Amino acid sequence: MISHEDVQAALSARIDGEPSGLDDAVVDAHLSGCAQCRAFLDRSLALSRELGGGGEGTMAPPQDLSAVILAGVDDEWRSFARRRELGIAVGRLLLGLMAVVWVLWAVRLILSGGEEPVVASTASVRFGVALALGFTAWRPQQIPGVLLIVGTMFTFTVGFAVRDAVLGMGQFAVAGVVIPLLSLVALVWTWVADRGGAVRRAWQLLGARPY
Repeated sequence: MISHEDVQAALSARIDGEPSGLDDAVVDAHLSGCAQCRAFLDRSLALSRELGGGGEGTMAPPQDLSAVILAGVDDEWRSFARRRELGIAVGRLLLGLMAVVWVLWAVRLILSGGEEPVVASTASVRFGVALALGFTAWRPQQIPGVLLIVGTMFTFTVGFAVRDAVLGMGQFAVAGVVIPLLSLVALVWTWVADRGGAVRRAWQLLGARPY
């Protein structure tokens, strides 16, 4: 024989949507002949309705909270991954385009003639930068090293352009400033798209307060 306490515990579990531990047929058979347990069931159902439920099983919690949480995290991660892949794709396209620009710039210098040692030296530098940009389009992990080179070239070029403008030493080619600048932008864009998430997480960890 089962006790009233066992039946009432099973009824509470049934209302909460949890396993009762007793066969439903046994519980229902006991209810049909026990006024005390029927009264307990009525009170429990009334209380569940007052708390926002509508009957048996309506107060059941989500069956798998971990699945709900992981689904939300997974959606956020997929969105971040899509943004990252798009940013890297755009950056690689820009790097490839700038590599072609540097090649054309070097070829134009060779075709224009001039002092042979100077032309050969400058053209070789431009071909080297084009090769470096093409390599970083293939392997974005190598961007920091190339970024230092292109950034240094751009800084010196701007410095000489400002000096020539201030001292009136002649006309400075705009391409000498614009092309390194655009290359620098392409490198920074691709690096941020590739490593920006890791840098942001590291910064958040450094700024976290454990207390």
